[in-house]
Amino acid sequence: MAQQLESKIEDYAFDYLKNYYTQQFTAENVFVSQHEQTKRGQQIDGLLTFKRPADELFVANISMEQSQQLAGLLTNYKKNGLGKLRFLTPLLVSLICFAIGRSMGNVVVMFIAPVVVAPVSFMLHTYLIKKFRNRQVETIIEKVRTLPANEKWIGLSMSSLVFRNNPLAKFTLELCHEKGLGLISVGKRNKVVLLQRPTNKESRRGDYLSHYNSEDNIRRAINENHVLRVA
Repeated sequence: MAQQLESKIEDYAFDYLKNYYTQQFTAENVFVSQHEQTKRGQQIDGLLTFKRPADELFVANISMEQSQQLAGLLTNYKKNGLGKLRFLTPLLVSLICFAIGRSMGNVVVMFIAPVVVAPVSFMLHTYLIKKFRNRQVETIIEKVRTLPANEKWIGLSMSSLVFRNNPLAKFTLELCHEKGLGLISVGKRNKVVLLQRPTNKESRRGDYLSHYNSEDNIRRAINENHVLRVA
């Protein structure tokens, strides 16, 4: 059931991007293929390939594999923020200081040290959690960034409302913009929302299709002027 739902979400994402490029580039024949692999073994959830007016091939890819992990991070942050565990850290540190001071017979360590150390421990814990969450997002984004394509997309199976008043979601959008990645979300009602447009990056040698195992089949299909959808 989950697999069928994921496949359905992918279909909506692919259909949206096909229409997107048809409008953006007035492309008449967009070849859409799923579950592709690069010659380096990288897995791609979907490719969209078409010829531009200058008869040059344009390749866009979309990654859905990271959707569940990234959507989970953003949704959890939306509901719980940085978590409540960090509020226990000052209490624990205070108890430790009190115990150490008591064993030493030192009143300063028992009562004064917690006042100084507790707030510092809370701020440090908060900083480390935020840093860890940001690093998790960065790892996902970087994996997509290295995939060969003119434009790269991440498709999220989640409501776009998760991005409202969500610092981690804001960080994700800023990072996607910095790395030139596009971001779309597919909600429960199958509504596709464009969250971030990608940046076009031209290939220095030939075109990006040469990086994929199915290069010959896709070129043949495009040259034969067929609009195909490969499962």
